Amino acid sequence: METFWGLSGVAWTAIYSILTLGLLAVAVVASLYAKAQWNVARQQREDARTAQIEASRPYVIVTIEASEASQVLFDLVVKNIGVRPALNVTISLDPAPQRANESSGHEIAKIKMLNEPVSMIAPGQEMRTFYDSRIERNGVDGLPSEHKVSLSYFDSSQRKYTDVSTLDIEALQGIMYASTKTLHDIGKSLDEIQKTLKSASLLQRRGAVKVEASIETREMRLQREEEEQREQDERHHRIMEQFGFGDQKPSPTEVDASAALHEDATDQAASDNAQAEPDDCAENFGGDLPHRV
Repeated sequence: METFWGLSGVAWTAIYSILTLGLLAVAVVASLYAKAQWNVARQQREDARTAQIEASRPYVIVTIEASEASQVLFDLVVKNIGVRPALNVTISLDPAPQRANESSGHEIAKIKMLNEPVSMIAPGQEMRTFYDSRIERNGVDGLPSEHKVSLSYFDSSQRKYTDVSTLDIEALQGIMYASTKTLHDIGKSLDEIQKTLKSASLLQRRGAVKVEASIETREMRLQREEEEQREQDERHHRIMEQFGFGDQKPSPTEVDASAALHEDATDQAASDNAQAEPDDCAENFGGDLPHRV
């Protein structure tokens, strides 16, 4: 029997068969690996496409948010947080919402956006309505504490979206919050100021109102007080001379009596002057005398 490198033909045939099986096994492994890589690439393409669709789609949500007027009040809010407009939006809440104290003809379950499709909600747009007060709902039985929300809408490419979620009204029950001043509080303050101004007797008068105001330093104030005190002393001195006290120091009773007589004379003179000029002043100021504040 002929041999090659010391091996017979049968031996070489066996070696060829083994090598062939090995190559076949490598080919199978390579094909499986290639298929796995292809599946990964396809999944990545699908994920990228889905992410692109999600990033460019309309996204309508329904939430419960605290009212801007007060933290004890809450609103039902429908908003589009996506980047494309949502068309033909249908909103369904199960069970139907209900307030603790419903107003006849204005029940929350009968509002239009919960009973008829909304033609369009633009990106960033929200539709808000007052839901209820947490204080009024406290201890009231029969009111829903959560809703199953079903949404259906289309984008501008007529692709349909359907979302289902749960709206928990009592999710924020028991929370604490800090009281903050908002534009609503500023509006309330302005209303109070308006009421005060309307009820002010001074502003209800006809004619002109003259207001005098001054700003003085501490030195100016001290100087003014010294001048006023000096004028008061001179006035008392004149009163004492008028009633014959001269340099004699009067008793406190005499000084008070003299001062009272002087004040009565001054008031009488002012009254006479006021009675002599009312017609001219009324004519100049539209019927009422000016007031100095």
